[in-house]
Amino acid sequence: MKRIFVIFLLSAVCFLSSLFTGCGGKPRPEGLPPTYPLAVKVLQEGVPLADATVSLVSLDAPIQWSVGGVTNADGVAKMWTYGTYDGAPEGSYSVVILKTVFEGLDEYDSAMARGEYSAARRIQVNMFQLVEDAYTSSRTTPIKVEVTKSTKTLEVDAGKAVRLPKEYLK
Repeated sequence: MKRIFVIFLLSAVCFLSSLFTGCGGKPRPEGLPPTYPLAVKVLQEGVPLADATVSLVSLDAPIQWSVGGVTNADGVAKMWTYGTYDGAPEGSYSVVILKTVFEGLDEYDSAMARGEYSAARRIQVNMFQLVEDAYTSSRTTPIKVEVTKSTKTLEVDAGKAVRLPKEYLK
């Protein structure tokens, strides 16, 4: 389970970093408005959704600021802008939610680590998306939120629980 979380976290970082350049010790990006602390609680069929990647995609900013986080066991994701700045700028956003699990990946990785490449190729790795497709794109997500200076926590519903097979490339 820890490996899945790490894969998700790395996927989220790759996704978020593809939306922007510059973070870490670099100066604040030109034009980045003030950010305000924000947490997003994600529920799915009334149950907290852990280990999900949550992204806020601006509906009104001329520049798309990368805002996102990963939910904890309580379904709460602390939001970060550019992975560096606590919270999110004020504005209207679409909420995108992703969660994927893998079956067989630990066995595959273990065989690869032992150098058993032919055995690893025979191991079936299955990937499943646990959130309905509509919630995984800023163009189709039904979740829209408003962030203000005083917004501290938003609660969103990720729809019904699903287990959609997706192609996994070894």
